[in-house]
Amino acid sequence: MKNLIDEGSPCPIGCGGTLYYPPVENCSCHINPPCYACISIKLTCNKCGEGFREAEEPHQSSSVLSPKMGKPSHDFGNGKRIFDYSYDSRSGSTMVYTGRYEGEVTAKDIISFLGDGTFGHRGPYFQNGRFTYTKITD
Repeated sequence: MKNLIDEGSPCPIGCGGTLYYPPVENCSCHINPPCYACISIKLTCNKCGEGFREAEEPHQSSSVLSPKMGKPSHDFGNGKRIFDYSYDSRSGSTMVYTGRYEGEVTAKDIISFLGDGTFGHRGPYFQNGRFTYTKITD
């Protein structure tokens, strides 16, 4: 049975601290809610400062517990997927998506999944397993 963590849980590392959600920084929900800053916030230990994903169990690594990292992914099928992607919308007029890809992912795959900007887009650009795609919103 997994030992799931949540706000108020004791730190899984065993330092004696308690997990809490820190204040969100760089929130852009006023542009496109929910923003990546809000949905990627980690539970943080108030004593050791380690960050954890909600409802995940830390894994054993070199006899020291360490947090799991979880970023979004999308499987297009046929061995094509994007993963570890996020976006930055701090400019207010663009949303710049960056991430990694596997397989023969096409520009059409990215645009159909992430959507087109109100005023078009730049890219997506693919290089060495990484992609960048910019939606122009204003």
